[in-house]
Amino acid sequence: MKILLIDDNKTLTENIATYLGNKWHDCHIAHDGEMAFDMIKVDTYDFLIVDRMMPKIDGLSLIRMLKVRNIHIPFLFLTALSKQIDKIEWLEIGADDYLVKPFDLQELVLRIENIMRRGQSWTWKLKNSNLVTFWGLTVNFESNLVTCDGEHIELSPKEYGLFELLLKNQWKVLDRNFLYETVWWDYDPTEATLDTINVHIAHLRKKLWWDIIRTVKLAGYVIDNN
Repeated sequence: MKILLIDDNKTLTENIATYLGNKWHDCHIAHDGEMAFDMIKVDTYDFLIVDRMMPKIDGLSLIRMLKVRNIHIPFLFLTALSKQIDKIEWLEIGADDYLVKPFDLQELVLRIENIMRRGQSWTWKLKNSNLVTFWGLTVNFESNLVTCDGEHIELSPKEYGLFELLLKNQWKVLDRNFLYETVWWDYDPTEATLDTINVHIAHLRKKLWWDIIRTVKLAGYVIDNN
């Protein structure tokens, strides 16, 4: 399981990362909320461990930023505060669990594994739901239909294929080769070029009501609504 640990206490994060690594978990570290936000935009994580108090962007603000962008990753928050109002505030925004410092590392692992067994990640929802609504758009993965405020958006099979692939990898930059080889799985490289991707993305942008596909220079494309 790929975990992002977000805490500005370097000694604590190193101890937690080492312990999680010994339990066969892939643990990455961010020492402030801004760093964590940037990491989440370009990579996929199964679980977040979020500290309450951090520099630049605090843990609570980070989770709110993710939720506004429809990024739903299971998370457990860490806090040195014992105030009941602090715990309620976290639980109100959807925290799966919390631990008050100091805590036992074995308990941390057990709580993470219990949460993940409930299968609440955004990736799981996308793979197991036929209907997803975001930013005013509704996508039906079963019928391959895209609508906005009830109005059908006519997409070609390739345009829809690109849109679905980008959506299911939201916040992850996908390069043109990957998009081409995945959507044009039966392509003949002697008859088509990567320029085809650029043309289809341009058409897709014109048809969608919102400009949510961003070009990352020398890298590819990403849906992030920035």
